[in-house]
Amino acid sequence: MDIDLLSLEDPFEYDDDNQPHLFKHAYSKDDILDIWYSDPLFFPAREGGSADWLMVGRPPAEEPLVVPLAPSRKDDYRKCRPIGVYKASGDVLSQYLQAQG
Repeated sequence: MDIDLLSLEDPFEYDDDNQPHLFKHAYSKDDILDIWYSDPLFFPAREGGSADWLMVGRPPAEEPLVVPLAPSRKDDYRKCRPIGVYKASGDVLSQYLQAQG
């Protein structure tokens, strides 16, 4: 999955598999879009896992959040599937904060 090819306006693919998992943590599609438009950083995800990338950003008035991103199931290179939303922690949080200065 090439992050640089994702649609700037509509990059996310939602379906019956990822929606229930995403929003059980009290986050919404708007929160994911807020992260997308917050000038996020992208880190490679762990090899062998479900996600290819970790999108890390800070929505307004929030702590940094991580959104694991998987490739589109419809083979649409302009979209990816967010498969979780979590508060950033550990190495990912450290790398994000260091990059933010």
